[in-house]
Amino acid sequence: MFHHLTRENKVRSLKEVHRVLRTGGELHIADFGKPQNLLMRVAAFPWRLFDGSTTTADNLGGLLPQLMRDTGFVDVCESARYMSLFGTLSLYAARKA
Repeated sequence: MFHHLTRENKVRSLKEVHRVLRTGGELHIADFGKPQNLLMRVAAFPWRLFDGSTTTADNLGGLLPQLMRDTGFVDVCESARYMSLFGTLSLYAARKA
């Protein structure tokens, strides 16, 4: 659902998750990520038009891991990446120190 949020709301949501997680708690996100090839870039085009470039740009630019780090998470990684009909689906994991 992060691809539906503006950057401001992504950061606000990540800060709130970080606040309520206990120390050592984990955050896992499954959302659209940076296209891994030309086919995935083309597949992502329709939902980018539908959802708007303002909300989808961070996902397509691969910025979610950095936003997670910027809001205090550690051990941030993209644990998996899958091709789908709508673009690259990325799985992200992070931990509260």
